[in-house]
Amino acid sequence: MKEKDGLVGILACRNLDDEVRSALRGSAYENIRAIFFDPHCSLPLPEWNKAFGEAYANLSAEVDQVCVLSCGCSFPVPEIGFSAHLRSPEMFLSKHELRSLSGPGVYMISSGFAGRYRSSFPCQISSPGEEKHLPDTGISRIVHLRTRDNGTADTGARELADRLSVSLAIVPVDLDLFSARLRETLASLELVALRERKMGQLKGLEEQVADYTMAFDLLKDIAAAATEKEVIRRIDHLFRLLFSPSVIKHSDTLYEEGASGLLLPVAYGGEVLLWFQIDHFAHPEFLDGYRNTADVLLPVLGLAIKNARTYQRLLDANAEKDQEISARKEVQEALSLANKKLNILTAITRHDILNDIMVASAYIDLASDFPMSDEVKTYFRQLDDRVCAIQHKIEFTRDYQDMGVQLPSWQDIGLYIDSIAPDILKVSSLRLENELSGLEIFADPMLDKVVHNLCQNAVFHAASASNLRFRALEDSGDLVICVSDDGPGVPDNKKESIFRPAFGRGHGFGLYLVSEILSITGITIAETGIAGTGAEFRIRVPSGRWRRGRMPPADF
Repeated sequence: MKEKDGLVGILACRNLDDEVRSALRGSAYENIRAIFFDPHCSLPLPEWNKAFGEAYANLSAEVDQVCVLSCGCSFPVPEIGFSAHLRSPEMFLSKHELRSLSGPGVYMISSGFAGRYRSSFPCQISSPGEEKHLPDTGISRIVHLRTRDNGTADTGARELADRLSVSLAIVPVDLDLFSARLRETLASLELVALRERKMGQLKGLEEQVADYTMAFDLLKDIAAAATEKEVIRRIDHLFRLLFSPSVIKHSDTLYEEGASGLLLPVAYGGEVLLWFQIDHFAHPEFLDGYRNTADVLLPVLGLAIKNARTYQRLLDANAEKDQEISARKEVQEALSLANKKLNILTAITRHDILNDIMVASAYIDLASDFPMSDEVKTYFRQLDDRVCAIQHKIEFTRDYQDMGVQLPSWQDIGLYIDSIAPDILKVSSLRLENELSGLEIFADPMLDKVVHNLCQNAVFHAASASNLRFRALEDSGDLVICVSDDGPGVPDNKKESIFRPAFGRGHGFGLYLVSEILSITGITIAETGIAGTGAEFRIRVPSGRWRRGRMPPADF
């Protein structure tokens, strides 16, 4: 959605035009967009309501937040969605002054009303020399809040008092209080508008992170496909998930000039291997964004198709050993290059997104320097939390990228617990019990991440617990490592979903990463605790993948 021209604007009664301009003179809001509407007493009520609604609609089309200023003659102002409403006489007086001047039968008017519309007073006062019965207005005293230093306003106030045969008090008003209130209100609305804009930008950034994370997983899946037909099928699946089109075609030759939609050349080494035509999008307004995403993906897709064709050549040459060895080496090199390319793509994208996060954080810090209410401070803290959540997701892609890259090895899990757990648990009330001393398991080198995430999970989700215990038992040759706490536990309907990646949650990747790292060497993990009594994660290490001595695993 296109941003509006301004953050905040003013919709004010024309009786207050001089006061508004004077209050904002020399401030950052001196040139703020302002529309002045005619007073209520100048038009019949239906016409005035229509004119007021049109003025509000025109201003709200230009700015995010609207501040309404009304005087007594504009009452009642329709409540149609504006952001703030300052009323006369309250906006000009302190609480003490308002109490001292108020009373039964007291009617307060501003200089703008007294000077400009004295002949249009709601009780329809007759002209001088004309005899006309006056209705009972209930007014026994008029208080003229002299907001302008000119004789016209005083004359108008005296005329009103004389026509109503009531007393008149003229009270000079210093506009400093009004100026401070108006500027504070505009600053608060400006911060609200800024927060809403940044929230929209961060939401788009978070969606982009989710799309890229999903795309990275699918790209690895595409690169692992052995045949060109399977690569194309997976590319088709990727495009449908990212772009939501109803038409996807591919061809070995360029489509005719004038073909609609996105025409994407899948190339490798300067050679176009395949053309894709993507059309009839569910959200065509995002076409430019789709094109940018496709430009990032196409080099890797070209490499995947090139790999598949190379592998096919290997199969065709299987009858001749020399060709088979040469082609296998070519495939291995190409697959290795594909992995490097994927890691480079991931690193570049992660770097760009983290830069965007840094800019967003800078905007938050800059906006926090403005004076703001407690409610706005709360919004900014929530905004900062969302930025941190996005950063955690990006850092997760770095961990996921390194998983499975190095060969598994024997590792002492007890040592990991002793070195990692205390630093994590010191911010909680959890007491550590480690009964895995001297126990080694054959696992991916990222096993330390498993220990780290399990401890962090206990801190995040078992804050009321007092104990975190690591113990082990044997079961039919397998080793079962039990990680348990005495916190609230995990509900039955979430025991499986906690191991899935959860975009949008502050800590939605930790257990997913644990499961993926362990699965590399055939190790499984499940939550078996009883909800309400504590969580228990059972890690099953197959026979031959664990030891207390030092012997290599069988048939790995």
